[in-house]
Amino acid sequence: MTSRPRARATLATSFLLLVSPGGGACAQEPGPGREVRSAPVPGASGAGTSVVTICGAEEPGRRLTMTGRVLDYGGRPLAGAAVIAYHTDEDGLYNPRGSDTRVPRLRGTAVTANDGTFAFHTIWPGAYPEGGAPAHIHLIVTAPAHHPRFLEVQFEGDPHLTREHREHAERTGNAIIVRPSKGADGVWTFHQDVRLSGS
Repeated sequence: MTSRPRARATLATSFLLLVSPGGGACAQEPGPGREVRSAPVPGASGAGTSVVTICGAEEPGRRLTMTGRVLDYGGRPLAGAAVIAYHTDEDGLYNPRGSDTRVPRLRGTAVTANDGTFAFHTIWPGAYPEGGAPAHIHLIVTAPAHHPRFLEVQFEGDPHLTREHREHAERTGNAIIVRPSKGADGVWTFHQDVRLSGS
């Protein structure tokens, strides 16, 4: 479960992401989080799915693809919603030690297609070195006439995922526990829909 100081840090980071231009940087590559294109993605229904590559093959870690849909307050696919994703590297760090920025290095923003779909290509994040929290991906989902939603995507089988974390996820709806599957190409994938509430 996220501690109060960690929650405040998450909110501060979320604000920085919302006001920061473009996407993130990954390894030595300049800004792959800015790459938004239309392409068919397994698990996504539309040919116009918004696909964002957060990091490329040079970033250490297990390859991970997240697909999903954003749904409106009535449960219908929502086009034009912004989905911000950010997470740690495989060592559990948002930035190299000694970095002077709080904006996470591994981040990207997708805008949902007409059928509400989006996708991110990235790596499996690591847990914080100090422990206490399972590995996770932060999601911020916003759309006009809807309340923003702040989520943590956590992973089934994570040794840091305790009963307390599961109970917190079920009670608050602020965390989602997923079970990625490994494809023949070695890439782990999962699909998760996110429903927003009306403002």
